[in-house]
Amino acid sequence: MEIHSRMCVAKSVPATAPPLVLLTPLDLFHTSQMPIVLFYENAPAGAAARIESGLATVLDHFPELAGRIGRDELGRHCIHLNNEGAIFVEAVCSSELAPFLDKRGNDVKDLVGSSTLELGDGMNRVPLIIQVTRFACGGLALSWEGHHRVCDGSAHTQFLLNWASAARTGSLTPGFVPLIHDRSFLSPRDPPVVEDPLVEFVHKPMSRTTVPGQEVLTLTENLTSKQISHLKSLCGNKYTTYETLSAHFWRCMTAARDFEDRSTLVGHFCPANGRSILNAPPGFFGNAIYHTFVQTSAADLLDGSLEHAAGLIRQAVKRASNRVFLESVIDYLALEQAGEDDRPPQAEAKDQSWIPNVMIPCWSRFPLYEVDFGFGDPFRFSTVNVGIEGVFTIGPPRKDGITEVLINVRKEHAQSLLAHLGN
Repeated sequence: MEIHSRMCVAKSVPATAPPLVLLTPLDLFHTSQMPIVLFYENAPAGAAARIESGLATVLDHFPELAGRIGRDELGRHCIHLNNEGAIFVEAVCSSELAPFLDKRGNDVKDLVGSSTLELGDGMNRVPLIIQVTRFACGGLALSWEGHHRVCDGSAHTQFLLNWASAARTGSLTPGFVPLIHDRSFLSPRDPPVVEDPLVEFVHKPMSRTTVPGQEVLTLTENLTSKQISHLKSLCGNKYTTYETLSAHFWRCMTAARDFEDRSTLVGHFCPANGRSILNAPPGFFGNAIYHTFVQTSAADLLDGSLEHAAGLIRQAVKRASNRVFLESVIDYLALEQAGEDDRPPQAEAKDQSWIPNVMIPCWSRFPLYEVDFGFGDPFRFSTVNVGIEGVFTIGPPRKDGITEVLINVRKEHAQSLLAHLGN
């Protein structure tokens, strides 16, 4: 891998936004980058320049991604809309693209811009890092790392589609709604009130355990539409695809972990989108993601049916899908974050685990296979392993009908998990 250039791509028009955007408790709840890689076939010679040109255009409308994360003069967390720019890396790989398609986790980290940069503590200040890698066969990999504190996955895909449109047509997507930079509708109440005791348990800082030295693998499970239909039929066709698949994965991971004490409580964390609950205004560009949770014994989960597990997940989502729960989440996080400077630093991601629980985010509605910069849609996607064990990421269906699921699993559980997934 050879790095050809590194630069900062900034807005091209004078600033019309405020000098900064204050971050909300839901923004501060998320601390990680979100590295995603899209793979394209037969990209033209000028593809990188086209992507870069589209980026300069779209950042005029998404200034948060050209700014820097920091604090204001009062010490409040914010995004400075200072137009320092997104980091753009261009690289060339002398090998073919094909060998990278079946790689996951750290095996694709060279395709991600942050792996070639030495930003140190400054890494957490950069909202957007991009790398374009050309392969000897003419294929191309586009990676972007959007900082989760700036916005969630739904907002990032809005940015992606507009970026691709700007590169392809010179303008944003039809019907684009200008961003609003005021996130105050997500502020805590005064005084904060936590009305549901589950909120604290689900969103406390130590929901994950620390396992120093664990080795985490990233596996891929490819599910056909026929396989998904079969699993849904086992649930009486009463549950959504997400409820069915996450119930299946929860049971398989619990079986693979093989708890000696079957009374061990095992849980399922589910990210939920609060946009509709809080009536997020058009143009909202931030975080509206919070967690729902359900817990039962390993014995109950494994001895019961798939339909039983899906029913537990549905009940948990229903309990948390209301304004009282979400406002309690925001209030609880605000109280917790008020004392954040007094807490010890969190362990590195590679040493964190959700055991005895699982975390199952769903990207099935993210239009990753529609990001066309003018040389066709991507045909595969991947992520870089952030190391947290016990995560299943359900991707969007590919054009061939395959749903890819990326799984972070401890090495000693991997073979057993694959066996249970195959049954």
